Amino acid sequence: MRRRPADGELPLALPARDAGSCYFKRVVLAEEDAVLPIADLGLLAESAAEHHGDTPLCADTPWVSACRAPDDVSDFAAVVADYADRLWGAGVRPGAVVALVKSNHLDIQAIQCAVVRVGALPALLSVAMEPPDLLRCLRELQRPHLVTDTEGAAVLRPGQQQLGEIVTRVLTLTPDAELPGAVELNEPAAHRVTRRPGTDPTLITHSSGTTGTPKLLVHTVDSLYAHVAPQMRVVRSLDYTGISAKCLSFVHVRMSTGLLTALNTGVPFLGISSPDPASVRAALLRYRPETLEAQPNMFLRWEPLARETPNPFTTVERYISSFDAIHPRTLRTLLEASERPNPTFIQAYGQTETGPVTLLMTTRADLREPGRPHSRDVGAAFPGMEVRVVDDAGAELPAGTPGNIEVRTPARAESMIGRPPLPGRDAWWPMHDVGALRPDGHLELYDRRVDRVPGVPSTLRAEDVLLDELPELAEVVIVAVGGTVTAVAATADGKPVDEDRWRSARAKAGLPEGTRVEHRPWEEFPLTGTMKVRRHRLLPHEARG
Repeated sequence: MRRRPADGELPLALPARDAGSCYFKRVVLAEEDAVLPIADLGLLAESAAEHHGDTPLCADTPWVSACRAPDDVSDFAAVVADYADRLWGAGVRPGAVVALVKSNHLDIQAIQCAVVRVGALPALLSVAMEPPDLLRCLRELQRPHLVTDTEGAAVLRPGQQQLGEIVTRVLTLTPDAELPGAVELNEPAAHRVTRRPGTDPTLITHSSGTTGTPKLLVHTVDSLYAHVAPQMRVVRSLDYTGISAKCLSFVHVRMSTGLLTALNTGVPFLGISSPDPASVRAALLRYRPETLEAQPNMFLRWEPLARETPNPFTTVERYISSFDAIHPRTLRTLLEASERPNPTFIQAYGQTETGPVTLLMTTRADLREPGRPHSRDVGAAFPGMEVRVVDDAGAELPAGTPGNIEVRTPARAESMIGRPPLPGRDAWWPMHDVGALRPDGHLELYDRRVDRVPGVPSTLRAEDVLLDELPELAEVVIVAVGGTVTAVAATADGKPVDEDRWRSARAKAGLPEGTRVEHRPWEEFPLTGTMKVRRHRLLPHEARG
């Protein structure tokens, strides 16, 4: 019987095993089976290169530390192997933990694969984390090797005196990444390929920290592929042919599973490094992707691009958002911007701990139906996954009754580092969100529990209405400050909203008459690495929970 780690113990990789050919595992999805190659992250690039090596796979910005700039899957596999040689030359061995803190780029995924390839365990940490949180995560990883670059070193520099105590070694990808004791990762040695069984840890990632301190999460090969299984079903059902572009945080588990899906299915893949509208516009006009995935707040920020000439969204046949519900205004804007016959917006609901749990597809034709898109509908559960809504005592609630959302999924993370052991995957997992199930099985999402505002049934729905009624809004977030409902708003031109129009929009949103508006520049909204607004940071310090 496999031992569960003790409370707070880091579950390390097992000893090295000989590499073998890619083997297959049958994953049950409802009544039908899906056969997924389950070569782990370290072997999959090599396996994919053998099957569809000429499939495009690239990034929109330079590969600063790679041996080459990949154009296809074969190139990517070569880059992974080269990074593995360099890690081996630096002394990284099976069972080690390698923390990666660097600028947002697709090379994060290549280095992740290389770490797994040599039998070590990658821990992907966002460079957007605040330094104290970053140092805490490194400490919880129990003296990992640290791989970083110029941007990562700059973030870590305020705590550089602590690094000698909390990491084994600092390995830099760029010569100007100056930290005490740092050694450049540029001495290759032939590595030994290793592989874990499905039940062993293969990836450490972290939650976004939207509501507080990020949590370190451990995924096994099996739990990671349980993320991938429904995504592969969607890809195969939609007959992908053109480029699939993703502008995400490359340390997020969604990026890892997105790459796994692309390597398994042979979908052409483009990683976009920066969500800056000008950078995104240039990448879309250059590569003309058929599929575009981003976080909801990125899509919101890109709305003005749809009104530019040339329009960068004309070739997009499907948009994907797998983090939070998308604002209806944003969904309409993007679907109308496409010149494809009937583009689709695919949105999923889930969290880092669970992966996507529900799925909703909205086409441009759907927009003509009364009540579509419903502002809070996040779809129905994927086959093999379950959703329910319960009261505070855990009793299941009837359809239409708001309560606490819980899910059951084989994709749930194996454990949290520094936290008590998690219950089995047959247990219901609290999402810490409030919503309701409809009679048709669709889930409506109302709020995060910690973000609920007294007197407002759903802050998220109210924000949707405000964005619809006030097109000049670039962002709006409703919080309670000193007992007063407050809409923190940013406008596209930086000018305050007209008072009469605000009063009309407020009434339609169902907000109290005394709701206050606080205007601030979009750049001053506190964001996570996935561009979620940290609502609690909008509150005065003494009001934060």
